[in-house]
Amino acid sequence: MRARTTAAVVIAGAVMVLTAGCNFISPQATTEHYDASDGVSINVGDVEVRNAIVFTDNGDEASLSVTLLNEGSSDANVKIQYESLGSPKTVSVDVPAGETVSRGTQGGDEQILMNGIGEQAGSLLKVYIQYGSSTGKDLKVPVLDGSFAEYATLLPSPVATNDVVPTDSATPTP
Repeated sequence: MRARTTAAVVIAGAVMVLTAGCNFISPQATTEHYDASDGVSINVGDVEVRNAIVFTDNGDEASLSVTLLNEGSSDANVKIQYESLGSPKTVSVDVPAGETVSRGTQGGDEQILMNGIGEQAGSLLKVYIQYGSSTGKDLKVPVLDGSFAEYATLLPSPVATNDVVPTDSATPTP
């Protein structure tokens, strides 16, 4: 009887050690960085670029949806460069120290408008991101359209101008 009890304890201990050993050789999924959405992310110095996605409905005009986090102690003027009709075009976004700035992430947000991208939905747009004296990085940003309801409001919106031309010459009455 004593031999059976000892054997059962030894076998139970061996099973526990062998099954727990799998954790020593398997990578932990929670330690792996991944982009949780359709967008892509990258760090450039103290600036973290999160969930960058380009939205277009015609392959020419587009809106860059992105969140920028400045983990540094000084303000950053982030330069976003892309190819427009064969030549580089740069857009700047100011990100105060310790702050987060979002562009085009919700309907009604201020957008980063891009023209002449020449990329259809389903492709990748090469974007170069840099600020100050930090070394910039290339990022291949997915190009999507507004076919999903949650993305429909993120397509490029026309910029309002103050150059309104009246349709008739009638004088408004106060």
